[in-house]
Amino acid sequence: MTVTVKTLAKAAGVSRGTVDRVLHNRGSVKKELALKIKTLAKELGYVPNRAGRALSGIREHYKIGIMLPSIGNAFFDGVIEGIEKACLEYEELGVEVILDKIQGYDEATHLKSIDELKKKGCSALCLATIDTPSVAEKIKECELLGIKIILVNSDVSNSNRICYVGSDYIKAGKTCAGLLSLISKFEKLKILVVTGSAFMKGHRQRIEGFENELQNLNVNFEICAQIESNDSDIKAQIETTKYLTAHKDINCVYVTGAGVQGVGAAIIATGRDDIVGIAFDDIYTTVEMVRAGIFKFVICQQPDRQGYHAVKRAYQILSGTVNEQAMSDFYTDTIIKIASNIGK
Repeated sequence: MTVTVKTLAKAAGVSRGTVDRVLHNRGSVKKELALKIKTLAKELGYVPNRAGRALSGIREHYKIGIMLPSIGNAFFDGVIEGIEKACLEYEELGVEVILDKIQGYDEATHLKSIDELKKKGCSALCLATIDTPSVAEKIKECELLGIKIILVNSDVSNSNRICYVGSDYIKAGKTCAGLLSLISKFEKLKILVVTGSAFMKGHRQRIEGFENELQNLNVNFEICAQIESNDSDIKAQIETTKYLTAHKDINCVYVTGAGVQGVGAAIIATGRDDIVGIAFDDIYTTVEMVRAGIFKFVICQQPDRQGYHAVKRAYQILSGTVNEQAMSDFYTDTIIKIASNIGK
């Protein structure tokens, strides 16, 4: 756990201002109390945060707005964990985070959330949003107002964002194709794709990388259909059940968004234990389905690092510690999980 000024203040039973004065030798604090605070700092392993701030003694205020389509999507729990970790670390530097949780991929909902964060006076926005012309224009409007935009988890085309923090989805799709080619025993792969939303660039890129690599590997395959679940387990189960019941020749299901539990339930309900299931992320329900053999493997994308580095980069840009022109995209690792190592 990161030990902050707030941690020390709580342990010592004093205000953060008192702790700050002791640590930076400013103002008058009783010797006994100052000694107590310094002793606690040593015992708890406090590390002074960011030399520049300590030298300046000036507390800036950086308000960062974050929008995540996290309602009903357990993947974003990990992103939020990373955000919370960054908040603890950067709180002393004046960072305030406003998190807006929304549901699904409705364009009007996404645009409204961005506008609400703007109204709250955010100087930077970290957005996990959809790839539509209207959203791209909204991002450009923010940039014209001086609001810095970082895109998280999925990118937006032609948007003038500062940088992207998330997975390399083309690479992830290629990895799925490569693994599938190694384990498949079918003469021809007949594939059902279950995606979250065609509006999410990341979901589209997972399909693009997957198809391109299967072609490069000379795999005999056919994408028979593509279903959009809107990341709903209920919709994913209903639509997948319908398709598997009507098309007995399907032998692979490739899930590129949430809704994995629903797809797994459909595979079980239709008795299709011959199907090769592929999905993403090691949330609880997915872990259990991999262990049960319903999904052969999943590709994970370190959601906590996505949340943490989005906040970190927003702070770096707002504080001027990194020039925004030099800010590059940040890609998390592409991690393969199978029954032997998932959930560990």
